[in-house]
Amino acid sequence: MRIFESIFEAVPDGLLVVDAAGLILYANGAVERLFGYAPGELRGQPVERLMAGEIAAAHAAYRAQYQAAPVTRAMGVNNDLLGRRRDGSQFPVDIMLSPLEIAEGRGTLCVVRDATARKEVEAKLHIANTVFQSTQEAIVVTDIDCRIVAVNPAFETATEYSEQEVLGRHMRLLRSGRHDVFFYHRMWDAILTTGEWQGAIWNRRKSGEIYHEWLSISTVRDRDGKPVQYVGITTDMGRMNHVETAVERLAHYDALTGLPNRLLLNSRIQKTWERAHRDGKPFAVMFLDLDGFKTVNDTLGHPVGDELLKVVATRLRENMRETDTIARLGGDEFLIVLEDVGRDDIVAVAEQLIERISAPIDLGLAEPVCVGLSLGWSHYPEHADNVPALIRQADEALYQVKRSGRGAWREYCA
Repeated sequence: MRIFESIFEAVPDGLLVVDAAGLILYANGAVERLFGYAPGELRGQPVERLMAGEIAAAHAAYRAQYQAAPVTRAMGVNNDLLGRRRDGSQFPVDIMLSPLEIAEGRGTLCVVRDATARKEVEAKLHIANTVFQSTQEAIVVTDIDCRIVAVNPAFETATEYSEQEVLGRHMRLLRSGRHDVFFYHRMWDAILTTGEWQGAIWNRRKSGEIYHEWLSISTVRDRDGKPVQYVGITTDMGRMNHVETAVERLAHYDALTGLPNRLLLNSRIQKTWERAHRDGKPFAVMFLDLDGFKTVNDTLGHPVGDELLKVVATRLRENMRETDTIARLGGDEFLIVLEDVGRDDIVAVAEQLIERISAPIDLGLAEPVCVGLSLGWSHYPEHADNVPALIRQADEALYQVKRSGRGAWREYCA
């Protein structure tokens, strides 16, 4: 018996011997520590004391089943149970049951392990797998010889190869032929020296199409630091360029009208001034404001006002040259920069814009919507020789128009 107890105490797992009535005959130190009981405290207690509520309530039926199992075989493993400590706290446990012949008759040997660490690892693996499967970046995992052991759906989409077609094959399958041997020598020199490499690379899809991508390679090492796998993450450069273009557009263009915003306007007007200053060519700054826009917003609603602004922006573009800049400053305010124009040209453009914007606008309502246009302008170098002054003067001219009745243009006058 002492040998039996010595063996039980030496085992790192929790061990219980339970009789046919479900009473604990023996509990080793590991299981006592696991559940928070003092030495010997569990002896004679019902095994249900170590189980969470719902499991404990149903345990009598389970016990009848495994008591009926042949003594010659194990009764299985359950990895989805909750144990209950002495203080009432619960934690996941793994349990293996085996029938046992004891002096009292039929008994059961229970091997109990704390499954908390396993559950945490499983949760992390689940998260990692979810990211692996759902990310838009193509991911490939290879062994140390660069043979593919795993790919994600984004890789299949990018390369046009299914997972079954590439597993076990060498990564050279994707080579485009556009890189010489020295390119790959430099790549592998970096990987073997630092454990990683990243850069732009040309690869070939299954269809033969060559595509440009950004590739990051990282080395996976075992506990001893020995390289065992490589992980490659790629992004299609075409998609990256598309995203960069979209971000650039959001930063420099008005989201509603598609016209340049104040940030882009400042850059363009400064370049216009630099060219005019260098080449001695004039340019004009026009400040525009819609007459009656607030009434449209207040009576017909902001969605109608937004559609109106889109139409106005289109009409402005249709009446401007490609060299001119039209920007929306906010609300119903616009600013136009006309390059290489004299006074007669400016007047002609101003009158044309007022006539065009004032024409009825069909927005699909019962009746067309009508707004007017007030416009003020200044001229380089006649009125000022710097950008801030020219903008301020055009704004002052617009203010004079609005005070005198709207629906007209005015040149800045000191």
